[in-house]
Amino acid sequence: MYHDDLQCDIMYQDDLVCILRPNVKKGIIVCTNFTQPADMDSLCNLGLKTGLKLQQEGIDFGRSRIHPYIFFRAPYYSRHIDYTSVETEINSSYGEGQIKNKHTVYIRVDPDNTFVFSSEIRVKYFDNSQQFLDLSKKSLSAYLKIINKNKTTIKNVQSEQQILYNLFSSEVKLFPKTWSLDDLIFNKYPIERNSEILVSIPHLTPDYFVLCAP
Repeated sequence: MYHDDLQCDIMYQDDLVCILRPNVKKGIIVCTNFTQPADMDSLCNLGLKTGLKLQQEGIDFGRSRIHPYIFFRAPYYSRHIDYTSVETEINSSYGEGQIKNKHTVYIRVDPDNTFVFSSEIRVKYFDNSQQFLDLSKKSLSAYLKIINKNKTTIKNVQSEQQILYNLFSSEVKLFPKTWSLDDLIFNKYPIERNSEILVSIPHLTPDYFVLCAP
């Protein structure tokens, strides 16, 4: 939790996310990918809008599912953050080479007051996804501890076992390969590559961006 003397570091906060000023050397950088329309200026200059905002503006962006969020990817790794540069920060959370990806926006968040959800729930539960998404809600700080613990479990997997991830807890579980499990609860896809942070600001303007790759 941020103390009163550090409130100036916060640009925006709601029940799901706490976005910090881009230039402060604290928090964790998270990213999202965007599709650049061919007939307009770079979204790095214009900013990102939620699907709901685009729909309200009468813009067809080729999606049938309209969401009131911009979806950011939770970090792939739980490691010490190297604050030497923006690139080393990004490498700490996503691995080498991430910064070279095009059409990517990065923002900085407070991990204690930003929450992570399992993105596969939106695929599995579809119309009831929000209800079940809430069951997977955890702080980014808690999520990072979980995926770090998961690494230890995975190292001990035996040849007769299968690796599955609990979509609610984000914890990895080992089961006999012969077992058939309810895939609405457990999923084979690595949770650290399928977790998301929800930003509900209708228009996320460039002043929030730590970096934007056009």
